[in-house]
Amino acid sequence: MATQTMPDVQTPSKSAIAKATLIAFVVALLILFVAVLPAEYGIDPLHTGKLMGLTGISQATESSSNGTVGRATPVQTGIYVAEPATYKVDSEDMSLLPGEGVEIKYHMQKGAAMVYSWKADAKVQFEFHGEPDVKPKPDYFESYLLDNKLGQDQSSGSFTAPSTGIHGWFWENKTKKEVKIHLNTAGFYDWAKMFSGDEKIDLEIGDPK
Repeated sequence: MATQTMPDVQTPSKSAIAKATLIAFVVALLILFVAVLPAEYGIDPLHTGKLMGLTGISQATESSSNGTVGRATPVQTGIYVAEPATYKVDSEDMSLLPGEGVEIKYHMQKGAAMVYSWKADAKVQFEFHGEPDVKPKPDYFESYLLDNKLGQDQSSGSFTAPSTGIHGWFWENKTKKEVKIHLNTAGFYDWAKMFSGDEKIDLEIGDPK
């Protein structure tokens, strides 16, 4: 009876096993950072999750676990800010004689936004600034924009309140003729006041039509 010999089985060397293990580890690590972390935890260090649309999955999962299915949930922070009430609108016309100044301030909560546009029929010097409700010292204020040299005849933009308090403009007529200013604003403010000389005037802000 013929005897069959078993073929030689070559056992992988230790270096080959180590190399294969290292490759598998690198691949697993790559999958972890490219897909698992963005999809499961919203962590996207390589920014691949955003490109592949995976970062929203973790937030959707979190919303479901918190019982918020069917409600709009922002996928990115810093883009959408919910407000408890509708925004307000205001429109003001002012007339400044030579040397006169006027100030309009809106009371806003921290993080609330406002869009604005004002136009004058001549250049006026102005400062856009705010005063927090809680001040570190009595005369403290924050200056956002200042033009006390050449002046401007118009300005438009958007503003997000860095602190809860009053925020707005001071205009001063440094010319030798009367200057008229028209201001339009819309935003999440609580109330508005005009300061002219020693007068404090409550402004009638309204709801959008």
